[in-house]
Amino acid sequence: MSRPLRIEYDNAFYHVIARGERREAIFTCPADKEKFLTKVGETAEKYQLLVHAYVLMDNHYHLLVETPRANLSQAMHYLNASYGNWFRRKYDIVGSVFQGRYKAILVEKDEYLKVLSAYIHLNPVRAGIVKEPSKYEYSSCRFYTLKSKQPAFLRTDDLLGMFNGNRSEYRRFLKGYSEQGAEIDPELIYGKNALLGSEGFLRNVFKKIENNVGGIDDREQPDVRDMSLVNADDIMEIMLVEMCIAEDTIWQRRRGNMYRKLLIYGLWQHTANSLKQIGEIMKMDYAAVSAMVKIFKREITQNKDSRKLAEQLAREVVKRRIRKT
Repeated sequence: MSRPLRIEYDNAFYHVIARGERREAIFTCPADKEKFLTKVGETAEKYQLLVHAYVLMDNHYHLLVETPRANLSQAMHYLNASYGNWFRRKYDIVGSVFQGRYKAILVEKDEYLKVLSAYIHLNPVRAGIVKEPSKYEYSSCRFYTLKSKQPAFLRTDDLLGMFNGNRSEYRRFLKGYSEQGAEIDPELIYGKNALLGSEGFLRNVFKKIENNVGGIDDREQPDVRDMSLVNADDIMEIMLVEMCIAEDTIWQRRRGNMYRKLLIYGLWQHTANSLKQIGEIMKMDYAAVSAMVKIFKREITQNKDSRKLAEQLAREVVKRRIRKT
C-alpha cells in the first residue's frame, strides 16, 4: 500500500499531527513540553516556518503551519528527529518516539483556518483537562484570547485578522463550540485524502503537482488519483441521463426517498464538496447531510435496491473520470 503523497509548494498551509509510538506519551512532564516548544522555535527559524496554532497533549501534538519555502518534510524531520533524540537520551530508551510518519493535511487557508484553530485549541477541553481552552498552558489559545507575550515563532495576525483583530470575538467563537460540547465534524478537520478545501482548491493543487513533476503515476499514488474527482453537476447529470431518474423524484423531500439520499451520498463519496457545501446544494444543515450519508451507507449494506443504485452511480462516475483525463 503506497503512502500518502507529500504535497509541498510555497506558502502552503498544513495541519500537522504526530503521535507517540503505540500511542505512548511523548511528553511526560512540563519540562518535556517546554523543550518541544524550544525545538519548534528552532525549526521555525531554521526553515522559515510560520506557526499559526499549536497544542501539546501527552501522547500527541497538533500544529497549524505555513511553509513559505515549500519545505514541510525537511522541517518536520528536523523537529521530530531532534526532539526524539533528546527524549531518548533523557529517559534512556531505545526505539522510536513517534508513531510512523507524521500526518499532514494540506489546507485551504481562507476557508478552514478558523475551524482548524478551534479544533486545535479545544483539544484539552475534549480531553477533560480544562473547561476553558485559554487555561491550558501548552497551546497557543491564550495568545489569541488574552494579551500575553507570545513565542517568537507564533504568528497570530492572520487568524486574528479574520476576527477583526478582536480577541473577544475569537473567545466568543471558541465558546460557541465549547457550548456544543467541543465537537467538530471530522470532515471539516481531516478532509479527504489529506486534503482539506473546496473543489477548486483541490483541482489547483492537482495542477501544481502536474506542472512540477510532469505527471503522477496513479497506481503509485492513489491519493492523487482521487483528487481527479467529478463535480456536483456530473453527479446530477449521471442520475438524470445515465440512470434515467426523474428530477422531480430526486428532489422530493418525502420520507425515505432513496434517490435524494443517493444524490447526497454521491456528492459526499465522489466529489470534493464538504458536508457544508453539500448542505448548501441540498438546502440542508451540514449535520443533517452527515446523518443522511450515514443512513444511506447503512442501507447499502442491508438493502439490495440501495446497493444497486450506489454501484451503478459508482460505475458511471468512473466512466466520466476516464473521459475527463
